[in-house]
Amino acid sequence: MQGWTPLIVVHAITATLAMVLGAVNLFRRRRGDLPHRVIGRTWLGAMYITALSSFGIQEIRPGQFSWIHALSVLTLITLSLGLWNARRGRVAAHAGNMIGSYLGLIGAFIGVVAVPSRLIPQAFQHNWLGMGAITALIVGVGLAFVAVVTRMLGSRVPTGSPDRAENRVTART
Repeated sequence: MQGWTPLIVVHAITATLAMVLGAVNLFRRRRGDLPHRVIGRTWLGAMYITALSSFGIQEIRPGQFSWIHALSVLTLITLSLGLWNARRGRVAAHAGNMIGSYLGLIGAFIGVVAVPSRLIPQAFQHNWLGMGAITALIVGVGLAFVAVVTRMLGSRVPTGSPDRAENRVTART
C-alpha cells in the first residue's frame, strides 16, 4: 500500500477543495454571474488536477491502471465538454456535464472512505484530530475563497447577462 506521497497529498487536497467549491456553485442562487465563473474555473482546475494526478496513484495494483482510472478519463472528458458547452452558451448541457462530474467526485469520495483499509480511513483512524484539522483547514480555505470572490465580484454582472438592467424585461400592467 502506498503511503502519503506528495502526489497523493495534492490529489487529496484538490479533491477536497473541489468538493467544497462544487457544492457552493451548485447551491448558489445566482448562476452565470462573475462569482459563479471564478468559483467554477477554480473548481475546474481542482478537478483537472485531481483527475490527472490519479494516473500516478496505483494503490490497488502497483504499476497498473485499474477501472478507477477509466473514471478519471471519463471525468476529464465531461469536464472538457462542460467547459465547451459553457463557452457556447449551452446552459443545460453545461449543467449536466458539471453536475455529473461533481456527482462522480462524491461517488469517488464515498468509495475511498467506505473501504477501511484505504489510506484516508486509516489516517483518520490513527490520527483523527490531525486529519480533522487538515480537512477543516482545506474546507475553510475553500469557503474563505468563495467569500472573497462573492464579496469582491458579486456586484459585477457580466456583459450580455440577463441580469443587466438593459436586458431585463419588466411586465407593466
